[in-house]
Amino acid sequence: MHRPCLASLVVVLRIATSFAQEPQLAIPEDIACAKGPNAATWGVVKQRFRSLLEGHSSPFRLAPRENISSAVQDAIADIQAVNGFDKDAREECGFGKLFIQVLSVATMDDPSTIAQFLQETPTMASPILTLLLDIPWVSTALSGWPFFGILAQVALHKVDLMQGVLNNDAVDGLVDETGRNFFTEITSASQKEDMASMYYAANKYLQQPNNGNVMGQMTALATETVMQTDVKVRMESVTWLQKQMRNVISTPAELDIALTSRWPLWGALHLSVDAFSTA
Repeated sequence: MHRPCLASLVVVLRIATSFAQEPQLAIPEDIACAKGPNAATWGVVKQRFRSLLEGHSSPFRLAPRENISSAVQDAIADIQAVNGFDKDAREECGFGKLFIQVLSVATMDDPSTIAQFLQETPTMASPILTLLLDIPWVSTALSGWPFFGILAQVALHKVDLMQGVLNNDAVDGLVDETGRNFFTEITSASQKEDMASMYYAANKYLQQPNNGNVMGQMTALATETVMQTDVKVRMESVTWLQKQMRNVISTPAELDIALTSRWPLWGALHLSVDAFSTA
């Protein structure tokens, strides 16, 4: 069973304590799924997904396939039991329904299907892009949905499924020694869940003049944010990261590519942003 490293746990506890003193951010109701006749059931689904990510995996490792499938199937059964997918409930918890669909991508087995899945599924890509680019990430975290943790699982699954199919170095933008060295250091540290080493590698990379790899920069900045214990600075960093994300991803095709990269970006974003969900 996954246990968060001590440094990350201290960060989460400090943020949770500090956040209680901050003005409350508005959480769109359709994200939190806190109201409506099936709110309690959607809360169960939300917890299923959190339990999957916290109990069977780390943000940097793929959860067992059977656990992902079980979480998706059980979530669908929960909602079907209260007729939550019926026409009368079509306006309820749209993003909860989206997260079920997104996590189900991590159960697909055909590389040719998953490679450009979001490009070919605009009804899924559009709301994901809305969450990534338009809705404040802290608000999404406060809703309780582990959005970036789910995306991390999708990305890890895509990388695992498409081994040997793609030129991974090209996808990751590894065209110079600086980028390759940082990639090696931070991916190795992420597999050990060694946040201190990840932070050291990220800080060193950002100080080098030749650090033009966009995914590498985002990964480094997200890693530094993970270790930020000042709640105001962390919120500012998360807001700034979202602004930078708009320069990296704006189309379903770019989203597909970013979710096919081996950079531990999505796991770092999960740890950076999801700490606010405990507040």
